[in-house]
Parts: sequence; C-alpha cells; structure tokens
Amino acid sequence: MTNHMHKITIKRLINAPRTKIFAAFSTAQALTKWYTPSTNISVEVLAFKFKVGEQYRFQYTMTNGSQPVLGGVYEIISPQKEIAFTWVWEAPDVHADIPTRVNIKFLEQNGSTELILTHEQLPSTEAGKRHADGWENTLDQLEREVEKGD
Repeated sequence: MTNHMHKITIKRLINAPRTKIFAAFSTAQALTKWYTPSTNISVEVLAFKFKVGEQYRFQYTMTNGSQPVLGGVYEIISPQKEIAFTWVWEAPDVHADIPTRVNIKFLEQNGSTELILTHEQLPSTEAGKRHADGWENTLDQLEREVEKGD
C-alpha cells in the first residue's frame, strides 16, 4: 500500500479583493475561463455544484489530444474564507483513483488577497511536483483573469 503523505503548499498574493477571487471558484462559467495550467489546455465542466457534499468533474483537452478527467466532492465552502475538496484523477491517468485533498484559504491583505493552497495526501514526491507545477500555472491563469477588471 502506498503512503499518501506528500503535501504541497503554494502562497500567492493576488491584486484583487477576496470576493472576486472566491467568485472565480464558485461557478462553472467562471472556472472555464481560468481553471487550467495553460491557455493551450482547455477545460470542460462535466458536473459542478458548488455546495458542501456535492460533486464537480472536469475534463481537460491537452495539446497531445488526450482528455484527462478529474473530479471530487466539496467538503468546506466558507464564503470569502475557505474552500476544501477532494481531488481524484480518473483512469488512465498515472495518479488515477488516488484520493487527495485540496484546501484553499483566502486572506484579505489591504485590498489584495493572499491565497494559500494546500494539496495533501499526494502519493509521491513526483506527484507533488506535478501538482505543484499545475497549481502554480493554474494560479497564473486565475491571477490574469481576476486582474483583468470587469
């Protein structure tokens, strides 16, 4: 049995209010604008209900044509403060069927927001690096989206 003890934490100060950043996580329409590690990778929302106990499911279309699917369940939704959810890739992904957990905290910082993302229960150092790279790039997309202005 694999020991799922690896954890990554990413902190990002984003020049936008907490309300705007939290809102970017709360609707399928908002997520499709930025929830991808690259502008060359598209994301399709297959299922999404932003409510504790409800599921989400996303399909990515990679530049090589593959279409990995990821899903999970929302465990915590505290408006403008915190979101936590399970994170599970589906087969044939190398990390398929390994349940991990993501926690995102939103802290007000003089009109900006410090976002603290922790992804835990990762199965290996390699999985940690893969997810850290993915999250860093995804947060770049989020930052660009929320800093655009309305």
